[in-house]
Amino acid sequence: MRPISRRGVLRGAAAAAGALALPGTAGAAAAAAAAAAADPPHRWIGAGPFTHVHDPSLPGRQRYLNDHTLIEAGGRWHLFGIVGDSARPGESPDSAAEAAFTHAEAPDPYGPWTPHADALTVDRSYFGEEHLWAPCVVEADGTFLMFYAAGGRGGAAINLATSTDLFTWTRVPSGPLFRGIAARDPMVLRIADEWVMYYTELSAPRGGRHIVAARRSADLLHWSAPETVFTDATTDATLSVTESPCVVERDGWYHLFIGPRGGYEGTDVFASRDPFRFGQGGYAGHVPGHAVEVFSDGREWYASAAGWFRQGLYAAPLFWRDDGPPPWQSVDNPVAALDVRDRLTVFALDAGDRSVLRRVQLDPESDTWSAWETFGGPAGAVPTLGRDVDGRLEVFSLAPGGANLHHRAQRPDGGWYDWEEFGGPAGAAPAVARGGDGRLEVFAPAPAGARLARRRQRSPASPAWEEWDGAFGGPVGAPPAVAANADGRLEVFALAPGGSAIHHRWQETPGGAWAAAWQPFGTAAGGAPRVARDGSGRLTVAAVAPSGLAAFHRRQTVPSGGWGDWQHLFGWSAAAPALAPSADGRLEAFALSPGGGRLVHRWYADPGGTWAAAEEFGEPGAPLAAPLTATPVAAADATGRIHVFAVTADGRIRTRVQERPSGGWGPWNAFGERLVAPLPAGSAAY
Repeated sequence: MRPISRRGVLRGAAAAAGALALPGTAGAAAAAAAAAAADPPHRWIGAGPFTHVHDPSLPGRQRYLNDHTLIEAGGRWHLFGIVGDSARPGESPDSAAEAAFTHAEAPDPYGPWTPHADALTVDRSYFGEEHLWAPCVVEADGTFLMFYAAGGRGGAAINLATSTDLFTWTRVPSGPLFRGIAARDPMVLRIADEWVMYYTELSAPRGGRHIVAARRSADLLHWSAPETVFTDATTDATLSVTESPCVVERDGWYHLFIGPRGGYEGTDVFASRDPFRFGQGGYAGHVPGHAVEVFSDGREWYASAAGWFRQGLYAAPLFWRDDGPPPWQSVDNPVAALDVRDRLTVFALDAGDRSVLRRVQLDPESDTWSAWETFGGPAGAVPTLGRDVDGRLEVFSLAPGGANLHHRAQRPDGGWYDWEEFGGPAGAAPAVARGGDGRLEVFAPAPAGARLARRRQRSPASPAWEEWDGAFGGPVGAPPAVAANADGRLEVFALAPGGSAIHHRWQETPGGAWAAAWQPFGTAAGGAPRVARDGSGRLTVAAVAPSGLAAFHRRQTVPSGGWGDWQHLFGWSAAAPALAPSADGRLEAFALSPGGGRLVHRWYADPGGTWAAAEEFGEPGAPLAAPLTATPVAAADATGRIHVFAVTADGRIRTRVQERPSGGWGPWNAFGERLVAPLPAGSAAY
């Protein structure tokens, strides 16, 4: 951040010392230090920006790449993967129709890639083979072996084909290597003196959990009985979240990459010393990609990704950190709110140096804006905002790497005080809300979500803050969401680790004590929830389902009261939909599809909360002109018109504004020439 004043350092020092860390005894600290010396902790993993490196489409036929494998042979890289025809906007392809493996070759993972004839096509006469899913190719004694999932009437099957040149493949005559309940996505790794196959599976035919199973082999043909090496925390087995398992070893640690987690385009990483025992407690990072494969060229590590909603292969550098887990990006990018002069103010991160940028609406009637200005930085995530009872904005920022939090408050005249230390380390910029007693409260997860901490102002609009409550809750699996009930009581919503559930906790009186325990609020979810209050005073919470298959919402039955059932809101969604009340109090909701190519809009058709049918929110009568990197942000200006701000994959902000309060919408327009960091929600903020 910008240099802060000595006064700011002294003020923040006491809070920063133990801000988000739970207190412990000296003996416990010594024991932890001794354990760390005996067994150094695992490294933390994240990825840099993904680059599109190969499109498998054909003339007049747009195609996607899904689960895939890369192997280097003779100084050339070979790609094999599921390939299929892209679906219409808003729909998903028919996975049962995936019947071929594409093949391409390149001198480098970043290309250029030369396509070849399909490596393998489905053979229904071969032991009932029904589809071709998730190839994995390894080399042993001069022979290449391709393991793949093939389905079949006799149960899910893992099949094998071999080749001596990577171009001509022959299925082994003996048929499937084994069958399982839902066995698919095989990945084979040499560990010590045996081969190990990891694959996604169910623990039981009915009522089971999603697991990663493993089998062992000495010859790659005969495989042992299955072992369970990872069990997902969710009890809902309808949506798989242990797909595309990929295991790599480094420095004596084994790292399991699985997804979709944190939405369709997300992969979690778990570390273990034992390649046959992984658990949620070994969480080691997140990669914002689907069907991620991890590989090395002998010098650097890379992650590749693909999926139904993208056209082809993406590659990114893979980072291994010793200084703690990469922090989460919050759900909003950019972020916007009214300032003390009722001017809509937008904050984002510069695409180059990650400095905090600010832009101010100078005249809401003509919708004229200031130029972008540097407001501080660099930062580790887009900042979050709170608004004091006197209208002043307060900005909360995260240092690079999540080392600590910073805070900057607006002056009554519209200027700004210096940056101050605000605590840390933290796993994300904090969620902020103002309660019924007029005080701002912030809620910040510790690194990797180990716990959730809370801090509040000593009095309304005060520059002084109480000490952190480091034991407010947790662990959590994403940044929390917070909002004020109609009676002023704050309510916090948090995702459990691994997305197994949403929990909530609320104040019992405005500004008073909190309910003693967290309460269940929903079943499994695929990312951080969002919350907003409509004109009736009722809160609505929106969340995305595991894998991103759909988005749902839950609304209070009465203001500050109980809750109705979860209801469907959108189809495929990259993250929880954005929610914003129009001037007349009716909610507006915006959902982005995985891949960022489609933005859909719904709104209350009446004040009672009946939703209108979903409509495209792209160009007039057409999809978006350019893919977006995250769900847009919606905020109202002083006239009551909602502004929607969206970041494209190349870092450009576009905006669309209501033509009048609670009315229709104008066209999309560019929002300044400055490029901002295109950070998807939940991603590691590298």
